[in-house]
Amino acid sequence: MGTMGNTFDVNTMKYGHARKVWREIRHRYPGGGMVSNISDWVAVGKIPAGTAVKFDLSGKTFTAYTDAQIKAAESDITTLGINGYLQEDILVASENTKASGTVVYAGE
Repeated sequence: MGTMGNTFDVNTMKYGHARKVWREIRHRYPGGGMVSNISDWVAVGKIPAGTAVKFDLSGKTFTAYTDAQIKAAESDITTLGINGYLQEDILVASENTKASGTVVYAGE
């Protein structure tokens, strides 16, 4: 079994081999947060580890950006407010999925 974020749903899901995307994690936001835009990821089925996110420390939530959202902001990517990357994969079964994740802000 591999490392994943916490996904809370009524169904059980199986998954394959976990891939390691972090060689070293130096700093992460304490406690992580809940995904605020889960509906953007339903078609994909998961939010992959290493996904760029905007973490709101006060609200303990984060927005995970799709490749399309990042490409759309290519002329000025700073407008997205990216301040970290997802530590582990998060499975997304439906728009009703409630999921949390850990946000890394210093690592390789």
